[in-house]
Amino acid sequence: MKPFKRYGHIPVALFIILSLSIQGCSDSSTDSKRNYPVSWSSGYRMADFLSTEVTIEKQQDLRYLLEVPWYTEIVVTGTKSSDQAIFSNCKTYLSEATEKTRTLRENEINAFLVLTMMCRATDVLLNATAAHRSNIPTDFFNESTPQKFPVALALVISESEFAKYAQDKSIKYWGDVNKKHQIEFISNDQVEFHHDGGIQRLALVGRGDFNGDETEDILISSRDSVVGGSYFNIRLFALSVDTEGEWQLIEEFTF
Repeated sequence: MKPFKRYGHIPVALFIILSLSIQGCSDSSTDSKRNYPVSWSSGYRMADFLSTEVTIEKQQDLRYLLEVPWYTEIVVTGTKSSDQAIFSNCKTYLSEATEKTRTLRENEINAFLVLTMMCRATDVLLNATAAHRSNIPTDFFNESTPQKFPVALALVISESEFAKYAQDKSIKYWGDVNKKHQIEFISNDQVEFHHDGGIQRLALVGRGDFNGDETEDILISSRDSVVGGSYFNIRLFALSVDTEGEWQLIEEFTF
């Protein structure tokens, strides 16, 4: 019988078998690496507040929304460039707003909060990347959500009260502050929590990798109000969850 031709110290036939095996493993690994693209949900309504009708089909389309005029112009104070200015689109807001920026007219505060939250959400989604793994459960909005989400989501009106909770090491979850929740399901990705005289409507705004770790995160808005009062606030949170089911706050956006 003729001997095998050799490649170095490995017979050619054996070398071919090993090569095919390695290639097969490599292809399998690549195929198993899933892709979770950046997406937006019913909680993302930027297009509803613009002066012209627009259609969003791709992530790149979100950049256009930053420049389209809002349905109204809003006079504000406390910007980077001047004491008083007119904001009419997201691009101006994102480049000029400061922590002291407020509406000149009191009756425009609520509208301004909604607009600026949507602008910030647009910017976050635009700069997000696709994720390659996800630990997000399918039903993250449920009766036990307050016992799982970070304490940052708690509805606290008083700054002094918030400072007290921040210093208390035993307070970890939203439900540690706002107790006795009653939940009302608005849709698959919008719920309303009633508790301690306050109401929070949480909505899924979008998904994507917001912090560059290749793991899927979610963007959630909270519209806060109190029973029998005029208080209104809106907040935006980037959240993620680890393989153990523990939720973490990536970033909180206030307006």
